Amino acid sequence: MTETGTRLDPILGSVRSRLEARQTEKPLVSLRAEVGRNVGSDGDTIRGRERFVSALKEGPLSIIAECKRISPSLGPLSGESDLLERATNYAKGGASALSILTEEDHFGGSLEDLQRVEAANLPKLRKDFILDEYMVWEAAVAGADAILLLAVCLGDSQLSELRALAAELNLAVLLEAHNAYELEHALAVEPDCVGVNARDLTTFEIDFKTVEKLLPQVDSRFVRVAESGVDSWEGLERAVAAKADAVLCGTALMRDSSLLSGWTSRIAEEGLGV
Repeated sequence: MTETGTRLDPILGSVRSRLEARQTEKPLVSLRAEVGRNVGSDGDTIRGRERFVSALKEGPLSIIAECKRISPSLGPLSGESDLLERATNYAKGGASALSILTEEDHFGGSLEDLQRVEAANLPKLRKDFILDEYMVWEAAVAGADAILLLAVCLGDSQLSELRALAAELNLAVLLEAHNAYELEHALAVEPDCVGVNARDLTTFEIDFKTVEKLLPQVDSRFVRVAESGVDSWEGLERAVAAKADAVLCGTALMRDSSLLSGWTSRIAEEGLGV
């Protein structure tokens, strides 16, 4: 299921084309062998689900700081070729985890970016448009702790299969919804984290009321994540009022990474989200 009737469709077309090329270059069996080299003596992957989930559940409101060079709605955000310095600064600024855009054509990312920021020593989400199992295996090889799945572009059986494979590979799943219909299907999969995105995928406009309406419907056994539209202290407060455990913040921090340390210091001082 890759046709959504939204502005995501050209992006999904690019993702599918590049995926097919990578599958030809490196068959799945070879990719699986590489995952085996990342397994510890106890049989679990060295990085993974527990690391990501616990980082977002500890203490007050957590911030997942995003690295992306391009926004499809706003254009170029950064000309950085190496994202390690930014990721390290995010870590120093108090981020709980990193979100790394790995989609190439519309966000300017790559799997190499995911590997490059390992030295920042934060849990890492592979943020991409994951369409089949190959991309989940890729995430594991590249050292991700979590993957993003989007209810808008995956059917129920795909969501279940990819969620199960992620669990097998010790990867957390952040399952993203944009409306009540998607949220219902997301919850049925029992992911580790449930994200509600404030962005309207037909217009790319942001309405945070979507988060305020839907996120409180998510049970507290899931990590609840507010996505898109958080660019101020007021936005953080609104996210907490909507029962968010974490916010995923991209554009605002790409434009001004210094915002992060001010936010995290104040979150700690005021106990926001506790």
